[in-house]
Amino acid sequence: MAKNVSRKPQNNTSNFRSNKGIFAFFDRVFNMDKILGGEFPVHQMRYILWGTFLIVIYIGSSLNAESLIHQIDKTKVELEEIRADYTTQDADFMKAGKQSEIIKRVAPMGLEENKTPPTKIIVKD
Repeated sequence: MAKNVSRKPQNNTSNFRSNKGIFAFFDRVFNMDKILGGEFPVHQMRYILWGTFLIVIYIGSSLNAESLIHQIDKTKVELEEIRADYTTQDADFMKAGKQSEIIKRVAPMGLEENKTPPTKIIVKD
């Protein structure tokens, strides 16, 4: 007959995850048993990381949008300056093209305006 021998109870580790992986690392580093008085919800860590990632993306896009707004404002100011320069130069060119201004420019060369109007020449066949 066989003898009855008492055995030590075996640890049932099938319910626990292995000590490998990122969540086990967080569980070891952030030992929340002492702080929270219970076990840190490592299984919720993926949702916390996902939310943190979304918040970082949101902040980055907000900063990017603000910088674009500032850049657009600077570009508008530059455009207004260029538009004012164009208007001034256009007015100067229009004034320089007038007959009275041309006469003033060519007077030192000895040229003057014709005072008699042109006559029409009619040829009869």
